[in-house]
Amino acid sequence: MIQNNIKQLRTQLSITQRELAYMVGTSQQQIQRIETGKVAAKLGLAQAICNAMDKPLNIVFPESDQLINDFHKKRRKTDEDLEAIAASGIEMDSGLWTVKLWLKGQQDYLLLPISAVDKRRFYYYFQEIASPNVERFFVFDSDQYRYALNMREVVFHQFLSDGLPPIVAEEDDDYEDDYFNVHITLVNGGPVIPLSVEPDAPQNEETDDIGQLNAFFEKLDCEPETTDRFMITDEDGEDAFIRIGSIAMVRVTLDALEPVEDDEE
Repeated sequence: MIQNNIKQLRTQLSITQRELAYMVGTSQQQIQRIETGKVAAKLGLAQAICNAMDKPLNIVFPESDQLINDFHKKRRKTDEDLEAIAASGIEMDSGLWTVKLWLKGQQDYLLLPISAVDKRRFYYYFQEIASPNVERFFVFDSDQYRYALNMREVVFHQFLSDGLPPIVAEEDDDYEDDYFNVHITLVNGGPVIPLSVEPDAPQNEETDDIGQLNAFFEKLDCEPETTDRFMITDEDGEDAFIRIGSIAMVRVTLDALEPVEDDEE
Protein backbone atom coordinates (compact mmCIF):
# COMPACT_ATOMS: atom_id res chain seq x y z
CA MET A 1 0.00 0.00 0.00
CA ILE A 2 1.26 3.48 -0.92
CA GLN A 3 2.34 5.56 2.09
CA ASN A 4 1.70 9.27 2.59
CA ASN A 5 1.01 11.71 5.41
CA ILE A 6 -2.14 13.39 4.05
CA LYS A 7 -4.50 12.24 6.80
CA GLN A 8 -2.17 13.18 9.65
CA LEU A 9 -1.44 16.61 8.20
CA ARG A 10 -5.03 17.56 7.32
CA THR A 11 -6.17 16.36 10.78
CA GLN A 12 -3.60 18.67 12.37
CA LEU A 13 -4.91 21.51 10.19
CA SER A 14 -8.59 20.60 10.88
CA ILE A 15 -9.28 20.10 7.17
CA THR A 16 -11.83 17.45 6.17
CA GLN A 17 -11.50 15.26 3.09
CA ARG A 18 -14.40 17.13 1.52
CA GLU A 19 -12.76 20.51 2.15
CA LEU A 20 -9.41 19.33 0.79
CA ALA A 21 -11.13 17.94 -2.31
CA TYR A 22 -12.81 21.31 -2.92
CA MET A 23 -9.51 23.15 -2.43
CA VAL A 24 -7.69 21.08 -5.05
CA GLY A 25 -10.57 20.61 -7.49
CA THR A 26 -11.21 16.88 -7.24
CA SER A 27 -13.73 14.54 -5.59
CA GLN A 28 -13.77 13.49 -1.96
CA GLN A 29 -13.63 9.87 -3.10
CA GLN A 30 -10.41 10.56 -5.01
CA ILE A 31 -8.85 12.20 -1.95
CA GLN A 32 -9.95 9.21 0.15
CA ARG A 33 -8.36 6.77 -2.32
CA ILE A 34 -5.08 8.71 -2.43
CA GLU A 35 -5.03 9.19 1.34
CA THR A 36 -5.56 5.48 2.03
CA GLY A 37 -2.82 4.52 -0.44
CA LYS A 38 -5.07 2.79 -2.96
CA VAL A 39 -3.92 4.98 -5.86
CA ALA A 40 -0.99 7.26 -6.61
CA ALA A 41 -1.69 10.96 -7.11
CA LYS A 42 -0.77 12.53 -10.42
CA LEU A 43 2.07 15.01 -9.91
CA GLY A 44 -0.11 18.09 -10.52
CA LEU A 45 -2.73 16.91 -8.02
CA ALA A 46 -0.04 15.96 -5.48
CA GLN A 47 1.43 19.46 -5.74
CA ALA A 48 -2.04 20.99 -5.33
CA ILE A 49 -2.61 18.91 -2.18
CA CYS A 50 0.73 20.08 -0.79
CA ASN A 51 -0.07 23.72 -1.60
CA ALA A 52 -3.51 23.44 0.02
CA MET A 53 -1.92 22.25 3.26
CA ASP A 54 1.10 24.58 2.87
CA LYS A 55 3.52 21.68 3.15
CA PRO A 56 6.44 20.67 0.90
CA LEU A 57 6.19 17.56 -1.25
CA ASN A 58 8.73 15.61 0.80
CA ILE A 59 6.62 16.06 3.95
CA VAL A 60 3.33 14.95 2.41
CA PHE A 61 4.87 12.20 0.24
CA PRO A 62 8.09 11.46 2.15
CA GLU A 63 9.57 8.84 -0.18
CA SER A 64 8.94 10.63 -3.45
CA ASP A 65 11.22 13.67 -3.40
CA GLN A 66 14.55 11.96 -4.08
CA LEU A 67 13.01 9.55 -6.58
CA ILE A 68 11.54 12.44 -8.58
CA ASN A 69 14.88 14.29 -8.57
CA ASP A 70 16.66 11.17 -9.80
CA PHE A 71 13.97 10.65 -12.43
CA HIS A 72 14.43 14.14 -13.88
CA LYS A 73 18.20 13.60 -14.11
CA LYS A 74 17.84 10.46 -16.21
CA ARG A 75 18.09 10.84 -19.96
CA ARG A 76 16.09 7.69 -20.62
CA LYS A 77 13.03 6.96 -18.49
CA THR A 78 11.74 3.40 -18.10
CA ASP A 79 8.51 1.86 -16.84
CA GLU A 80 10.48 0.62 -13.84
CA ASP A 81 11.40 4.22 -12.96
CA LEU A 82 7.75 5.26 -13.21
CA GLU A 83 6.66 2.30 -11.07
CA ALA A 84 9.17 3.16 -8.34
CA ILE A 85 7.85 6.72 -8.09
CA ALA A 86 4.22 5.56 -8.24
CA ALA A 87 4.93 3.25 -5.29
CA SER A 88 5.97 6.34 -3.33
CA GLY A 89 2.62 7.99 -4.05
CA ILE A 90 3.26 10.09 -7.18
CA GLU A 91 2.24 9.22 -10.75
CA MET A 92 4.56 11.01 -13.19
CA ASP A 93 2.64 10.04 -16.33
CA SER A 94 0.02 12.78 -16.56
CA GLY A 95 -1.53 11.47 -19.78
CA LEU A 96 -5.23 10.68 -20.15
CA TRP A 97 -5.38 7.12 -21.44
CA THR A 98 -8.21 5.11 -22.93
CA VAL A 99 -8.17 1.42 -23.82
CA LYS A 100 -10.17 0.52 -26.91
CA LEU A 101 -11.12 -3.15 -26.91
CA TRP A 102 -13.33 -5.79 -28.45
CA LEU A 103 -14.71 -8.69 -26.45
CA LYS A 104 -15.11 -12.01 -28.25
CA GLY A 105 -18.43 -12.16 -30.12
CA GLN A 106 -19.31 -8.49 -29.55
CA GLN A 107 -20.04 -6.33 -32.61
CA ASP A 108 -19.17 -3.03 -30.96
CA TYR A 109 -15.94 -1.96 -29.31
CA LEU A 110 -15.63 -0.49 -25.82
CA LEU A 111 -13.72 2.61 -24.74
CA LEU A 112 -12.66 2.39 -21.09
CA PRO A 113 -10.66 5.04 -19.20
CA ILE A 114 -7.47 3.61 -17.72
CA SER A 115 -4.77 5.10 -15.51
CA ALA A 116 -1.13 5.21 -16.53
CA VAL A 117 -0.29 2.71 -13.78
CA ASP A 118 -2.90 0.21 -14.97
CA LYS A 119 -1.90 0.77 -18.60
CA ARG A 120 1.62 -0.39 -17.72
CA ARG A 121 0.23 -3.43 -15.88
CA PHE A 122 -2.01 -4.20 -18.88
CA TYR A 123 1.01 -4.57 -21.17
CA TYR A 124 2.62 -7.28 -19.09
CA TYR A 125 -0.55 -9.01 -17.96
CA PHE A 126 -1.88 -9.74 -21.42
CA GLN A 127 1.43 -11.18 -22.62
CA GLU A 128 1.22 -14.04 -20.13
CA ILE A 129 -0.19 -17.45 -21.09
CA ALA A 130 -3.47 -18.45 -19.50
CA SER A 131 -3.77 -21.86 -17.86
CA PRO A 132 -6.52 -24.31 -18.88
CA ASN A 133 -9.55 -24.50 -16.56
CA VAL A 134 -8.47 -21.28 -14.85
CA GLU A 135 -9.82 -17.81 -15.58
CA ARG A 136 -7.53 -14.79 -15.39
CA PHE A 137 -9.15 -11.39 -14.94
CA PHE A 138 -7.48 -8.02 -15.23
CA VAL A 139 -8.92 -5.76 -12.53
CA PHE A 140 -8.55 -1.98 -12.74
CA ASP A 141 -10.31 1.23 -11.75
CA SER A 142 -11.44 4.34 -13.57
CA ASP A 143 -12.65 7.44 -11.73
CA GLN A 144 -16.16 5.99 -11.45
CA TYR A 145 -15.99 2.22 -11.94
CA ARG A 146 -14.03 -0.92 -11.18
CA TYR A 147 -13.66 -3.31 -14.11
CA ALA A 148 -12.64 -6.95 -14.41
CA LEU A 149 -11.78 -8.20 -17.91
CA ASN A 150 -11.56 -11.91 -18.68
CA MET A 151 -8.29 -12.25 -20.58
CA ARG A 152 -9.69 -15.06 -22.76
CA GLU A 153 -12.47 -12.79 -24.00
CA VAL A 154 -10.37 -9.76 -25.01
CA VAL A 155 -9.58 -10.31 -28.69
CA PHE A 156 -8.24 -6.82 -29.45
CA HIS A 157 -7.02 -3.90 -27.39
CA GLN A 158 -5.36 -0.60 -28.24
CA PHE A 159 -4.22 2.24 -26.00
CA LEU A 160 -5.34 5.70 -27.09
CA SER A 161 -3.57 8.74 -25.70
CA ASP A 162 -6.66 10.98 -25.68
CA GLY A 163 -9.13 10.96 -22.82
CA LEU A 164 -12.13 9.94 -24.93
CA PRO A 165 -15.66 9.70 -23.50
CA PRO A 166 -16.26 6.14 -22.21
CA ILE A 167 -18.27 3.71 -24.35
CA VAL A 168 -19.47 0.83 -22.20
CA ALA A 169 -22.63 -0.50 -23.83
CA GLU A 170 -25.15 0.95 -26.25
CA GLU A 171 -28.14 0.03 -24.12
CA ASP A 172 -26.90 1.97 -21.09
CA ASP A 173 -28.91 5.06 -20.22
CA ASP A 174 -28.91 7.48 -17.30
CA TYR A 175 -31.78 5.74 -15.52
CA GLU A 176 -30.23 2.30 -15.78
CA ASP A 177 -26.84 3.55 -14.59
CA ASP A 178 -28.48 5.23 -11.60
CA TYR A 179 -30.49 2.14 -10.61
CA PHE A 180 -28.11 -0.73 -11.44
CA ASN A 181 -24.62 -0.52 -9.94
CA VAL A 182 -23.37 -3.94 -11.12
CA HIS A 183 -23.14 -4.99 -14.78
CA ILE A 184 -21.91 -8.45 -15.81
CA THR A 185 -21.22 -9.09 -19.51
CA LEU A 186 -21.43 -12.75 -20.53
CA VAL A 187 -18.96 -14.50 -22.86
CA ASN A 188 -19.26 -15.08 -26.61
CA GLY A 189 -21.21 -11.92 -27.30
CA GLY A 190 -23.73 -12.64 -24.57
CA PRO A 191 -25.98 -10.07 -22.89
CA VAL A 192 -25.17 -7.65 -20.10
CA ILE A 193 -26.83 -8.64 -16.81
CA PRO A 194 -27.61 -5.62 -14.60
CA LEU A 195 -27.98 -5.94 -10.82
CA SER A 196 -28.80 -3.49 -8.08
CA VAL A 197 -26.75 -4.36 -5.00
CA GLU A 198 -26.39 -2.69 -1.61
CA PRO A 199 -23.01 -0.91 -1.36
CA ASP A 200 -20.34 -2.60 0.72
CA ALA A 201 -19.91 -1.13 4.19
CA PRO A 202 -16.44 0.18 5.14
CA GLN A 203 -14.12 -2.73 5.91
CA ASN A 204 -14.45 -4.16 9.41
CA GLU A 205 -10.87 -4.78 10.53
CA GLU A 206 -11.98 -6.89 13.49
CA THR A 207 -13.88 -9.42 11.37
CA ASP A 208 -11.94 -8.97 8.08
CA ASP A 209 -15.29 -8.50 6.32
CA ILE A 210 -14.60 -6.68 3.06
CA GLY A 211 -18.16 -6.91 1.71
CA GLN A 212 -19.59 -9.09 -1.05
CA LEU A 213 -18.66 -6.84 -4.01
CA ASN A 214 -15.06 -6.43 -2.89
CA ALA A 215 -14.95 -10.18 -2.25
CA PHE A 216 -16.22 -10.74 -5.81
CA PHE A 217 -13.33 -8.77 -7.31
CA GLU A 218 -10.88 -10.42 -4.93
CA LYS A 219 -12.00 -13.82 -6.21
CA LEU A 220 -11.74 -12.72 -9.85
CA ASP A 221 -8.24 -11.40 -9.17
CA CYS A 222 -7.02 -14.74 -7.78
CA GLU A 223 -7.31 -16.94 -10.90
CA PRO A 224 -10.53 -18.80 -10.02
CA GLU A 225 -11.46 -22.07 -11.69
CA THR A 226 -13.73 -21.91 -14.72
CA THR A 227 -16.50 -23.91 -13.04
CA ASP A 228 -16.53 -21.89 -9.80
CA ARG A 229 -19.73 -19.99 -9.03
CA PHE A 230 -20.10 -16.80 -7.03
CA MET A 231 -23.26 -15.73 -5.23
CA ILE A 232 -24.34 -12.08 -5.19
CA THR A 233 -27.28 -10.96 -3.06
CA ASP A 234 -29.16 -8.00 -4.54
CA GLU A 235 -30.80 -5.18 -2.61
CA ASP A 236 -34.08 -7.15 -2.41
CA GLY A 237 -32.31 -10.01 -0.64
CA GLU A 238 -32.51 -12.28 -3.70
CA ASP A 239 -29.48 -14.46 -4.45
CA ALA A 240 -27.94 -14.55 -7.94
CA PHE A 241 -25.36 -17.18 -8.91
CA ILE A 242 -22.84 -16.51 -11.68
CA ARG A 243 -20.48 -19.06 -13.25
CA ILE A 244 -17.00 -17.54 -13.31
CA GLY A 245 -16.08 -19.01 -16.69
CA SER A 246 -19.13 -17.38 -18.27
CA ILE A 247 -18.04 -13.83 -17.38
CA ALA A 248 -16.43 -11.66 -20.05
CA MET A 249 -16.44 -8.39 -18.10
CA VAL A 250 -17.66 -6.98 -14.80
CA ARG A 251 -18.32 -3.29 -14.17
CA VAL A 252 -19.24 -1.99 -10.70
CA THR A 253 -19.56 1.61 -9.52
CA LEU A 254 -16.81 2.66 -7.12
CA ASP A 255 -19.48 4.17 -4.86
CA ALA A 256 -20.72 0.63 -4.22
CA LEU A 257 -17.22 -0.65 -3.44
CA GLU A 258 -15.70 2.28 -1.57
CA PRO A 259 -18.42 4.45 -0.01
CA VAL A 260 -17.17 7.91 0.89
CA GLU A 261 -16.74 8.12 4.64
CA ASP A 262 -18.26 10.96 6.65
CA ASP A 263 -15.24 12.87 7.93
CA GLU A 264 -16.91 16.06 9.11
CA GLU A 265 -15.13 17.57 12.10
